[in-house]
Amino acid sequence: MRREKGFSLIELMIAMTVTLIVSGAIYGLLTAGSNAFRREPEIADRQQNIRLAMDLIARDVYTAGAALPTFSQVFTRNDPATGCPGGLNGCGPAGTMGAGAAAARGAGDPSENADELELLTVNERCPLQTVCSAGLSAGNAGAFVTREGVPGCMALPTLAMLTDNTAFTIQPAAAAGAASCDVNGNSTRNGSLTLGAFLPPWDDSPAILPANTQPPPNSAPPQVFLYAARIVRYRIAPSTDPLDPAPALWRSETGLYTPAGLAAPAPGAAGSPWELVARGIEDLQVEYFAGVPAGAWTNDPPLSTANDWNSLVREVRIGLSARANAPNLAGETTAPGAPVAVRGQLATVVAPRQAFTELQMCRTAPVPCDEASHIQ
Repeated sequence: MRREKGFSLIELMIAMTVTLIVSGAIYGLLTAGSNAFRREPEIADRQQNIRLAMDLIARDVYTAGAALPTFSQVFTRNDPATGCPGGLNGCGPAGTMGAGAAAARGAGDPSENADELELLTVNERCPLQTVCSAGLSAGNAGAFVTREGVPGCMALPTLAMLTDNTAFTIQPAAAAGAASCDVNGNSTRNGSLTLGAFLPPWDDSPAILPANTQPPPNSAPPQVFLYAARIVRYRIAPSTDPLDPAPALWRSETGLYTPAGLAAPAPGAAGSPWELVARGIEDLQVEYFAGVPAGAWTNDPPLSTANDWNSLVREVRIGLSARANAPNLAGETTAPGAPVAVRGQLATVVAPRQAFTELQMCRTAPVPCDEASHIQ
């Protein structure tokens, strides 16, 4: 009888087992590669968003206080309009990150609520104007005449800052009629603006305008200056993109006001001054470092006090958290109360340029400052 050649049952089972193992390994490699192919662009996009957002915030914090008098309250401490009378700490949306993700932030405020950041500065690319109106006081509404013409970079309506280098006010400015301020017999360069009343909370110490409306030739400049003001504010709010429900970081150069000085609509609404900076930013945390007596990071800026060099904010620590929302990405977190997402964080410390400059005057101040509080 002829014997048939072939594989035995045991050999077939061994071959099938080896084939399954090899196929499984190949499938695992293909799956991992596919996940990485989907995950890495999302992570790169998230990291790019958070870097761009941080760079913009850092630049604004660096220029905070430009052209403001020494010891001005550069960083907003309270905001009754948003129900945050004690400061802007935790004024953002609640529960954005979830308890677990918030606890993983590390240093800083452990609450789930995002902070808001608001600071005062001026448009440094726009030249200042010198005021020569008579019988008007900073903070009051009226027609303010300037010795220089209104510069083209000051797009009206806008917010203006009046300062006599000891105090300041923020007021809405609009176009007005002809000016009448004789400067060396030539009034063609004059400007005229209609200013509304001061905007809170920067109304506690208005500057006083000089009484001379017709400065004589070759006179010293008037003591009150007018700048194009910027009230830069950051907040976390929902994105307006229906395809991307993640929260986003929004920025306004007029704070909670429109350029005309009215209450601003919410981010994304018609006529709102808010601009979307970066999508996927779900958390903003801000801390402030002042002088020696405090000597620690605080969630709210200290009260700026005249002749108290230690009340100046020397450093600001900013933390951002971003997330990628594409489904089924490797490395997603499922913290209680937080959406499933791949998260990343970025933090930096910025020293406001104006505070650094002011602290250089520390040793020669009329009221000497503490030696230890001087920046070396």
